[in-house]
Amino acid sequence: MKKILLFCLITLLSFGVLYGCVEDAEESVTDVSPTESEGAESVPVAESDETVEESDTDDESGFTEVSEEISQEASEEVSLPAESSVPAEASKPEESSVPEESSKPEESSVPEESSVPEESSVPDETSEPEVSEEVYTDAGDAEFIPSGYLLYNGAAYSQAYFNRQASQAYADAYVKYTETFPGVRITAINPPISSINIKNPYVQAMINDQGKVLDDIASVMYGDVNYINLRSTFEKHRGEYLFFKSDFHWTQLAAYYAYCEYAKSVGLTPTPLYAFEDRVLTTTFIGLTNHYANDERVNTFYDTLHAYMPRKEHTYTVYYDGGITLKGQYDTCVHTYIETYSCFLIGDQPYSVIEVPENDPEKVVMVIKESSGNAFVPFLMEHYGKIIVIDPRHTAPDIRPIVESEGVDDIILFATASTVGNTTYCNYYLRLIGQ
Repeated sequence: MKKILLFCLITLLSFGVLYGCVEDAEESVTDVSPTESEGAESVPVAESDETVEESDTDDESGFTEVSEEISQEASEEVSLPAESSVPAEASKPEESSVPEESSKPEESSVPEESSVPEESSVPDETSEPEVSEEVYTDAGDAEFIPSGYLLYNGAAYSQAYFNRQASQAYADAYVKYTETFPGVRITAINPPISSINIKNPYVQAMINDQGKVLDDIASVMYGDVNYINLRSTFEKHRGEYLFFKSDFHWTQLAAYYAYCEYAKSVGLTPTPLYAFEDRVLTTTFIGLTNHYANDERVNTFYDTLHAYMPRKEHTYTVYYDGGITLKGQYDTCVHTYIETYSCFLIGDQPYSVIEVPENDPEKVVMVIKESSGNAFVPFLMEHYGKIIVIDPRHTAPDIRPIVESEGVDDIILFATASTVGNTTYCNYYLRLIGQ
């Protein structure tokens, strides 16, 4: 009986100890902060499984949010400069998608390359690629020297004056040619001289207007003469290298423009200048102006001498007189070893004949000229089988039988506006036809 009571007592004591431990554990749980305890209590095991499922959903939404952030960062990397707030780890602009060049607005939108029409749309070389250099600057002071020349922009300029009586005499001579050769087309060309190239209004006010001189000469012309007024042509090309700085002749570029006007006036198609080889014979050419200007400064006005080489094989035969006494025979009329204006036709020759086998031998032109015509004549080889060139200052044959025997189609009478200012050269014309 005692043993039973002792067992019950021990059992009761054990139960009391156990009960006290449980109470202590509950008290320790109540020491946790209410928020944490509520959070712990609100997450039972079953709810925890649901939370895991929601977590998977949250991960997807979280991935979406991250994706949007990346997209936003990417757009910022494209649109913002390098110093934007894009995290370094994500963007690495220096190595990846944000190169320094593209992120700097001052380099990516440079107006000099993208918006300047002068450089992007206008050709350099000008609308005239055949012009190989630009040497003319229309600015500075003009100085008149006692010889009558004008020094301006490192060049010596000559002037021409309209003389109505002399110009009328030339007009009468041209008409006499049409009457003497009724079946031949007579063309008269009176090229301008260098001062037509000046367009500075202050200098123009001090010199004779060469354009007006040409118009005045043209105003007295009459009859069936094919008269070519080069005023508009030269004013159109004013500023190009039309005249030498140290020589009173025109360049072959200027002669080419005159050739174009002549060709169009007689129904021929002028050959484009780019079709010719532009050969520079010298860049230190000093012409003859100093002999007349009597000013040593002219000898410092270096010129570039261009020759537009003939495209067709030809022979050039020179005579002392009207095709009788041989002076020399050559395989070209442009001599590149001569580094002066005399490279054209070997200068002023009394009587010469150019034959171009490739062209129609029955197509014949006669050119009666002074030295300005020397640079003009070679372009005629584009169209004529035979070109007869006469300098009436050095020979005076009766050309009437020559025109008939050679079957001449065209006669070109060539004298500058300056020459037309006196009647001397006009008399040379007349004596060739027995006047």
